[in-house]
Amino acid sequence: MTALHHAALALAILALAGCGGGEAAPAPAPAPAAAAQPAPVAAEAAPRAASGAALQYPAVLAKFTDAMCEDARYLAFNTMGVSLSASQAKGTWSTLSRSLEQAQPQIEALLRVAETKDCTFAPVTIEQGSRKLPPELVELFRGVRNGGAMLAADAARTYVAGDSAGAARRVAAIASMLRHIADSGLPKAPDFASDLLSRLEIVVPPMAAGVKGNTLTAADRETILAALNALNASDPCGVADGAVNDAFATKQAAALAALNVALEKAPEGIPGGAGR
Repeated sequence: MTALHHAALALAILALAGCGGGEAAPAPAPAPAAAAQPAPVAAEAAPRAASGAALQYPAVLAKFTDAMCEDARYLAFNTMGVSLSASQAKGTWSTLSRSLEQAQPQIEALLRVAETKDCTFAPVTIEQGSRKLPPELVELFRGVRNGGAMLAADAARTYVAGDSAGAARRVAAIASMLRHIADSGLPKAPDFASDLLSRLEIVVPPMAAGVKGNTLTAADRETILAALNALNASDPCGVADGAVNDAFATKQAAALAALNVALEKAPEGIPGGAGR
């Protein structure tokens, strides 16, 4: 091929390269958009499961029947001694005292459950505006009322018999059961926690002051105070939820504070609160 032919071929190539009119090459087609992913659905929290003492209370409290415990609800206890309200109780203190001695296996079982730190109740719901509780809750609360009354009566019995440590253990168990019920979140629980607080108001003052030569030791006082101090000081029974109930909670908080003061104050003639 001659030099002339080479020049002609180069010109032809240049001509072909300029055929595009100087336009830019088309942009590549965009990649297809990824399909939108559905928002993740939050998993529903599993219902709170019962644990600890809550698993044992129903069977243990079922042993405290109305027939066994009725007179214990009318305990009269002061620095003069222990008795029953004559206008309300059907029997006598001596009869109830014997019944308490016979019921020690049931009382010991309740003490052990109340002394369990963990107590989580499974949630129970009732219809809005309904005052009717499920049967199992009615039975539980009946047992709380009866069991608390028996513990209070047995605390008085053991105290006047000279067993201050046994009495202190029973009082501490009432306070612990109060905490369990007040913190349970169960419908109507504050009503029954309040009943337990009333039991403490019956037994703590005479035990703190001394009854016919019987007193609490420093260790006994610490046992009771530890249980009382575990309660919510501003709302011990969990009643606060509005103006009227908030006032009631304040009253109960004052009652709890008074029990603490009574226990912290040593009886006259017994330095440091030591017992006999």
